[in-house]
Amino acid sequence: MRTHQFITGFLFAIALACLTAAPAISAGAGLTVSGEVVDLACYVGHGAKGPDHQKCAQKCAQMGQPMGLLTADGGLYLLVADHSNPAPYSKARGMAGEQVEIKGEASEKSGMKALAVDEVRKK
Repeated sequence: MRTHQFITGFLFAIALACLTAAPAISAGAGLTVSGEVVDLACYVGHGAKGPDHQKCAQKCAQMGQPMGLLTADGGLYLLVADHSNPAPYSKARGMAGEQVEIKGEASEKSGMKALAVDEVRKK
């Protein structure tokens, strides 16, 4: 349990740093990415994903855990809100454990990829 709390705290700190950090080194507009919305605490901590983990992912999303998008090729994006329109990000959080397609602006800093959610739809 302590390990899970440490990982959760660590991931929250990373997500917070990404949201408050200086602009990313590289950015691109209009990227569309497909994959599973995962809660990062469980996925990074112990690889939890897929239909068997969906209820837990939804509970973690409701608790405010950072969320990510896991692509079919194993890529992972931290999902972040667009400050001018946070509704699509909130919608993506509500789709934890589901396969989705997300459109938004991708960025990368210090090896971490992020995707600002502009649109989301279930696949």
